[in-house]
Amino acid sequence: MNAQDSSVSGPQVEPINSNWIFVGAVADVVPEDWPDDDVAAKAAEPTLDDTSFPRVTVPHTVVPLSWRQWDHTQWEKVWSYRKHLELSPQPGERLFLDFEAVNATATVTLNGVRLGRHFGGYLPFSFEITDAAVSGDNVLAVLVDARFNLNVPPNIPSPAHSEDVDYWQPGGIYGTVNLRRVPATFISDVAATPRSVLDPKTRSLDLVITVDSATDVSGVDLTAELVDGNGATIASTTLTNLSAPAGQSEYALSVHELESIELWDVSDPHLYSVVSRLAHAGSAGFEHRTRVGFREARFELDGFYLNGKRLYLFGANRHQHYPYAGFAMPARVQRKDAEILRNDLNCVVVRCSHYPQLSSFLDACDELGLLVWEESPGWQYVGDSLWQDRAAADIEAMVRRDRNRPSIIIWAARLNETPDHPEFYEKTERLVKELDDTRATSGTTHGQYRLTPNFKHDVFAYDDYSIDVLPDGDHRPTLFPPREDFPYLIAETVTSWSSPARLYRRADSAIVQQHQAMDYAHVHNLARSNDHYSGVIAWSGFDYQAGHVVNYRGMKTSGLSDVFRELKPGAAMYRAQVPASTRVVLEPAFTWDPPVERQVNPYRDNRTVGDSWGPGERAVIFSNCDRVEVTVGGVHRATVTPDSESFPHLITPPSFVDLSLVSRAIDDLVLEGYIGEELVITRRFAGDHSGDTLNLLADDDQIVADGVDTTRVALKIVDRYGEARGHSEARVELSISGPGILIGEPIFDFEDTGAVGAVWIRSSGEGESGLVTLRARHPALGSATVAIHAGPAGES
Repeated sequence: MNAQDSSVSGPQVEPINSNWIFVGAVADVVPEDWPDDDVAAKAAEPTLDDTSFPRVTVPHTVVPLSWRQWDHTQWEKVWSYRKHLELSPQPGERLFLDFEAVNATATVTLNGVRLGRHFGGYLPFSFEITDAAVSGDNVLAVLVDARFNLNVPPNIPSPAHSEDVDYWQPGGIYGTVNLRRVPATFISDVAATPRSVLDPKTRSLDLVITVDSATDVSGVDLTAELVDGNGATIASTTLTNLSAPAGQSEYALSVHELESIELWDVSDPHLYSVVSRLAHAGSAGFEHRTRVGFREARFELDGFYLNGKRLYLFGANRHQHYPYAGFAMPARVQRKDAEILRNDLNCVVVRCSHYPQLSSFLDACDELGLLVWEESPGWQYVGDSLWQDRAAADIEAMVRRDRNRPSIIIWAARLNETPDHPEFYEKTERLVKELDDTRATSGTTHGQYRLTPNFKHDVFAYDDYSIDVLPDGDHRPTLFPPREDFPYLIAETVTSWSSPARLYRRADSAIVQQHQAMDYAHVHNLARSNDHYSGVIAWSGFDYQAGHVVNYRGMKTSGLSDVFRELKPGAAMYRAQVPASTRVVLEPAFTWDPPVERQVNPYRDNRTVGDSWGPGERAVIFSNCDRVEVTVGGVHRATVTPDSESFPHLITPPSFVDLSLVSRAIDDLVLEGYIGEELVITRRFAGDHSGDTLNLLADDDQIVADGVDTTRVALKIVDRYGEARGHSEARVELSISGPGILIGEPIFDFEDTGAVGAVWIRSSGEGESGLVTLRARHPALGSATVAIHAGPAGES
């Protein structure tokens, strides 16, 4: 056989994401003595007249959400979804329902037959429906229990309230749902493990192929091929005349002669496919595909090594929260986060805090060369035996789902910031190593656990929020010395706690914006000075919604980006950590935006700054140019160069310039970057607001007309040069026309967003093509429009 063999076929996968019937809340509170079976039976009754209930598309959140001030009591109920499936089961065919993610507990029935229940909101699950399916109309019902349940990780009992976990967990079917058709005997899983990666002569790929059979079969042949991106077969291996008993059986194979393989690297992420085929007498062949990459990732006492070369792990944490939708954004939107982290912020690693994230995000990490630390659900608590069993089941499911991904370099066998539980963590460590012995294990510690003697894993990771208080009352983040008995990695650092302002909002003053950028500069400069730090993963990549501790109207504002995926001025340090030969960067760590009222200095007892405003006498600019010429109001102010003496270990150190300004000044700021004597970049920022306008910009000009595909539209108030402002009290009216749905609110208020924001546009229905137009209007700023074409998949 070869990779293009037409005599075999893979699973037939049919997305079933549109035309769900949303019955809504079944109950606010289900009494302890009310059996869940009764609840499910009432909601799943096939004869229920469901014609009057609204139709929805998944991914879906059970309640409407704004971008801030989420109220968990609104979704913490029991909810019912239904869908009618027209089926015609064929002899010898098996049918499965595959759910990508449902938060938090799902009970699934078909035609009144209970298929099963899944606990936990972050991992996929499947149910076979072969015996329950009938020809004609089938009624699929999903009961979603989104109530707080202590025995579903990551929930904690202190006391048992959602606010005690540092991120909201909105309920709903927030992942996709597929109907999968396979033959009676098929390949259900392939675990692919590269070996001896750096030695071309001994390099190999170990495979464990899982065969799922409805009956005992014999004479089974298994073939596995490694295929490159052009579909050419590189090497193959075969097992013949096997017996496959009813149920699941595993078969081990190895692929050799892999000298021509190109390694997967952060700068050149080569991917291959393993094409596995099954054939036996009297049946058509079945094909299974999975992607792999060949790379060696190892942690040593002197740092992290990728393919034998030391790589500093420069990264950020990520929550998959979105405005208006919670977790319920589809693949295109999830992938965009990986692009922002890798391409805009120069990250080489992301930590999936604090749960496994959707496969579309991880697919993008594989393709972009973004390394991944994957975590299982958990947050500062380990519960009783039932809780631990479910946590261990989550860890196992996480590793099984993602162990073929080259991007993943760490499995969290210890849950986030949890106390020592030696017996439990010995179990989880053993579990992970049995499933995958090639990757490091870790798990974050914090506070008193920095020196724990009971750490059971490969890489010691610490959430380090240490600060030095300076004589003027300002704060500066610092780091504890690394432990010397383990490879050492900073899993979290720099947050609102690092600044006396307590918040890093884009709408904050230039002083606060610069503080955020400099906080990153200080910790990365320190960590890069000592090879025992494998790297620093900042908290966090994106703002996210939470009710825990410090937040602004229900929003944790510690992100490099705001929740709308607009980078803050404080992200300037991250944006500039790239050689100019790769990309020229010139980023002020502040917005140039004369205020209407006098500014407040957050570091000196809230005393006003007299008549001054702006970034002050040590304004921060990050540029990988040799020098930056600074002009204010047409007058040359200074020539500045990167401060390599104070920050010798950064790729791009900050530059400092005196930009002390008088109140209500309307001067333009011009920054010119030079490499040698050549002017390579110019940025202009208007002081005068009279030329400000509305600006709309879509991430994509085309989406698929499937009722699911979605893209972001950024909303900004920009100056005459197109640079975003930092403050506004404008309220903008939004309207949409064409086959699209606005994910957002019809009035967007810029007051709390720093003059930027976003909404999302989803195609409105399966097969409904056409031009979707979004219009924004403001009486003073004018109007702006953006057009997006919704059409068939693959249309250019």
